[in-house]
Amino acid sequence: MARIEREWKAEHEGSALASELHKVMVISHRQAKGFIDGHCVTVNGETVEKHGHRLNPGDTVKVIFDPELTYDVLPAARKLQSGPFETLWEDNHLLFVFKPAGLLTVPAEQGGEPSLAEAITESYRRRGFKRFNLYIVHRLDRFTSGVLVFAKTPEALHGLKKHFELHRLQRVYFAVLVGELPENSGTLAGHLIEHAKSLKMSVATPRKGPGGGKRMPAGAKEAVTHYRVIERLPGHTVVEVRLETGRRNQIRVQFADRGYPLLGDQVYGTESPLLDRQALHAELLGFKHPVTEEQVTVTAPMPADMEAALKALRNQARMHRAVSGVTGEEGIYQPTETRDHKLKRVARAKRFDEREAPARTPRPRPVDGEERPRRTFTPGDRPARPRREEGDERPRKPFTPGDRPARPRREEGEARPRKPFTPGERPARPRREEGEARPRKPFTPGERPDRPRSDSDERPRRTFTSGDRPTRSRREDGEARPRKPFTPGERPARPRSDSDERPRRTFTPGDRPTRPRREDGEARPRKPFTPGERPARPRREEGEARPRKPFTPGDRPARPRPDSDERPRRPFGATGRPSGPRSEGPGARPARKPAPRTGKPKPRKP
Repeated sequence: MARIEREWKAEHEGSALASELHKVMVISHRQAKGFIDGHCVTVNGETVEKHGHRLNPGDTVKVIFDPELTYDVLPAARKLQSGPFETLWEDNHLLFVFKPAGLLTVPAEQGGEPSLAEAITESYRRRGFKRFNLYIVHRLDRFTSGVLVFAKTPEALHGLKKHFELHRLQRVYFAVLVGELPENSGTLAGHLIEHAKSLKMSVATPRKGPGGGKRMPAGAKEAVTHYRVIERLPGHTVVEVRLETGRRNQIRVQFADRGYPLLGDQVYGTESPLLDRQALHAELLGFKHPVTEEQVTVTAPMPADMEAALKALRNQARMHRAVSGVTGEEGIYQPTETRDHKLKRVARAKRFDEREAPARTPRPRPVDGEERPRRTFTPGDRPARPRREEGDERPRKPFTPGDRPARPRREEGEARPRKPFTPGERPARPRREEGEARPRKPFTPGERPDRPRSDSDERPRRTFTSGDRPTRSRREDGEARPRKPFTPGERPARPRSDSDERPRRTFTPGDRPTRPRREDGEARPRKPFTPGERPARPRREEGEARPRKPFTPGDRPARPRPDSDERPRRPFGATGRPSGPRSEGPGARPARKPAPRTGKPKPRKP
C-alpha cells in the first residue's frame, strides 16, 4: 500500500498540534485527532499522542498515513478503572450494592460510558431474567464510593421515595478533610444553589428583597449536615458525617465553603498526591423496609485507596512524633465529648426516628453472686460508696441542731409514735379499739347533734327539742298517708287508690257539680243556650249531606252541588261580558273594572 508523507515546519508559536494539522493539511478536526491517536504524527522525530501539544516556531512536523484507511478518534480514557459491582444485601423488593469510585450511577446524557445501573441490568439478563426492572432511588457522585440502594418493584420505589422526601432514613458518610477542625462536633446548615452554566453547587447567600428584607434566591434548597471528629492527623481531620437532607454535592460544598475541603477534591478543593479522588465514602444506609416494615441497615467496607491514604497520613503522624521525641500516648488525639456537646447531639437526634438510631450495646448481666464492677475515680472525684452487708442499717447523715432528726424504724405491728404537744396545742387523739364507737363532741341546745353511727341500713331520725317539729310517725306498709286538714275553699288532698280510675273531686254547695260518666257510644250532652246564641250542630250520619244555612233575599244563594266532576260554566254574550241579568241593590256584586292595557307605552314628547 502506498503511504503518504508530509513534512513542514511550524511558523506560529503556541499553536495546538491538532489545529496545525487542520490548517496545513486542510482536513477536519476529527480527522486530525485521528492521525494523532493513530501514532501517525511526529514532532522533531518524536511521536506525540496529545491533541493539544503546543508547537514552537521551527518545530518539524511530519505526518505519515495511509489514504485508504480511516483514522477515528479513540474514546477518552476513564480517570479511574472501576471494577465490577458487589451485592451487599438483596430481597424481592430491594437491592443494596457497593458502588466503586469512578463509576457513574446512571448513564450520562451523551452516553458511551459504563454505569452501575446498566451493569446490574445486564447481569440480571445474563442470569435469565427476561423482564427485569430496576428503579433509581438516589445517586452517589461519580468519584464517591459506598453503599447504594435500588428498588426492584413499584411498591418499594414509592416507599423509598417517601422515606427520602421526609428524611426518614439514616445515612452515614466517612470523609477526610484538609485542615484541622477546631471543634469536635457540629452542624452545617444553609441553602445550596446550582449554577446554570458551570453546573457547580455553592452556598446561597440571602439577597435584599424588593420590600427591604433579605430572602434566599430562587432555586435555593435547604441543606443540613451533622458531623463529629473521629481522628486528627497532621494537617487533616477524619470526620463522620450524618446527612439530614440529601442535596447534590452537599458534603463537599459545605465543608469547602467553611475552608476545609475534602482530600483530593479537584472541583471544590485541590489535587492531592495521596488520593486522586475526593476522600468521601458512604459507609452506612438504614431505613424501615417499605414493604415488610422491618428495619434494614447495610454497611460498606472502606475502599483500598482511602485505606492507603489514611495509612500514609498515620505514618506521617508517627514520624512527626518520633522527630519531636514524644513517646507513649501523649499527643495522640482521643475524641472526647463534653456535656454541652452531648445535650446538643441528643437534641439534634430527636429529629430522626428513634428506630433509625443505632442500637445501644446491652449492658452485660452479672452472674448470680458476682459483684457489679465499680467505676474507678481519679483523685478529687467522688469516692466509691462502701457496700453494706445484708441487714446492716443505712448510715444517716449527721445534722446540726434545728435539722429534722432521723426517723427510727418501727417493728412490724408496732404503733406509730405520736408527736408530743406543748400546752395550747392539740393533744394526741387516742387510738380506738376495733368496733369501738367514735366519741362525739358535746353540743349545746340549738346546735345540730352528731349523727349516730349504726350497723343497720335504717337512717336514724333526728330528735327535736320543745318547740321544734315533732317526730313524724312511721307508716306501715299499705297504710294511707295522713292528709293535712284544710278549711273550706282550699283544695282537698287527692286520695291515693290502687285502682286506675282517677278519683273525682267533691265540691261544696255553689261549686260545679260532678260530671256524669258517659257510656260507650253515648252522645255528649249539649249545653242549653238562650235565644240569640248558636244552637248545637246536630250529628250527621255517614253519607248524609251537610245542611245549608237559609238566607234572606239579597244574600248569595248556595251553589248547587253537581253530581258530575265538571264545573258548570257561566254563559257569556257576544261582547265577552256575562249575558245574565245584572242584579241591583245593596247586596249586588259591583261592576268589574276594565282590564289594564298591556301594550307598549306611548312615547312622550320632549
